[in-house]
Amino acid sequence: MTTRRNWQPLLLILRLLGSGGLLAFLVWRANPASIWAIWRRANPRLLALAAALQVMCVFVSAFKWSVLLRANNARQPYHWLVRIYFVGQFANNFLPTSVGGDAMRVLALGRRSGNYARASASVFMERLTGFLALSAIALGAIVLTTTDRFGLRLDTSPALAWTTTGFALAGLAAAAMAFASPWLLRRYHRLLPRLTRQPLRRIAEALGEYADNPGALVIVMLLSLLFHATWIGMHVVSGMALGIDAPLLIYALMVPLTDIIGLAPIFINNVGARDLVFTVYLRQVSVPDASALALAFTAFSIRLAVSAIGGLVLLFGGATTGPVRAVEAEAIDAERGIAPGQAVAAPGLPPNEGKPSE
Repeated sequence: MTTRRNWQPLLLILRLLGSGGLLAFLVWRANPASIWAIWRRANPRLLALAAALQVMCVFVSAFKWSVLLRANNARQPYHWLVRIYFVGQFANNFLPTSVGGDAMRVLALGRRSGNYARASASVFMERLTGFLALSAIALGAIVLTTTDRFGLRLDTSPALAWTTTGFALAGLAAAAMAFASPWLLRRYHRLLPRLTRQPLRRIAEALGEYADNPGALVIVMLLSLLFHATWIGMHVVSGMALGIDAPLLIYALMVPLTDIIGLAPIFINNVGARDLVFTVYLRQVSVPDASALALAFTAFSIRLAVSAIGGLVLLFGGATTGPVRAVEAEAIDAERGIAPGQAVAAPGLPPNEGKPSE
């Protein structure tokens, strides 16, 4: 543990140098004055529309999360999920990690419901289905732009194509293991450390419940596709605001590839990765590097501005993570068909252990 803590500051410095160095090189080559001139001509109404689409992304994601929770008999008020999702976005975009927001959502939901296993399972499945949709869009865009089906052939390096394919296959493998986790744990639980067997069993049972509800998973996948379509649309509108004339298909390729490449540990919040991908692909349709970088900065700024709402939620106490109040608990139990005062055990827990402590 001590060794890991000693390495963390160095890793952070290396990531800052990697993202910041690449970004500085691209900006220097494109000329900062040219980028500023493009920003000054931006259409404020279209930028406002792009920001609204980014807000819509959060609402879609929170709704997808609520569908997963209902499928797992862990319904929560939608307005509360929206607030917690904004808090998670704030952590993801203002902290040098992409895991902080997920950890905060698990903590908030676990403290509220008293069941950290189901909280972890819901956040994991929300992330996983989103990644599967992202990979599907990226793979489809690569196929379309390399086969010239719509008259738009782009040069995509084999490394990018294989990386995207690898991530898609990894996502499918993770989904298969998630659904098979109860069976895997029953068969191989003796290979695990004794301390981790019980927590992992609870999470595995919570994940296994999703396999019994394929209808909910179909809805969640459709919502994931809607989220990424909206996310891509935000970039399209931002490009229109900056006067960029580029085919829609190129956005469908650039944005998912950026998100996939940004998962590499050398980048922080996709900084550098986003700018490099945008300049490489927009250059192929005669868009200057300065315009491509202006688009990358604009999309990043909109995401930061919207995620800052999560900071306001935290500041004004709108993300209470304590146990459910009695009135809310009774309403949620009524929706589940549970009589008042009836104890409900979480998977693998005694009847009272799944309740939040007073």
